[in-house]
Amino acid sequence: MMWLFFSDGFLSIVAHRDMPDHLLVRSRNSRHLKSLFPNAEHYTNRNADYPHRANVPRKSVADMLVRYVMAMNYDNYKNSVNDSKFKETCNIIWSVMYQYGEEYRRQTE
Repeated sequence: MMWLFFSDGFLSIVAHRDMPDHLLVRSRNSRHLKSLFPNAEHYTNRNADYPHRANVPRKSVADMLVRYVMAMNYDNYKNSVNDSKFKETCNIIWSVMYQYGEEYRRQTE
């Protein structure tokens, strides 16, 4: 998984290079990381594409994802986003992915 979009944030989660039992949870906005992983130790690498980071045990990431899914109550993701700048960005990404999927809408299996 590369990108995860939540109502209150956007994360990139990848395997940790040096800690096999951890994942590297990254964000471009520190608020997103803090809201989704408030108990993790956060650090910043200003030279990185995703500067805001936390090394999180795999089980903790899985637990957070399960909690989020089980608490989900919206039937329209874009309408669940309250931060106007983040919502605008999500709409742009939605549009790009919609365009990508256009040719596949016409395909039959």
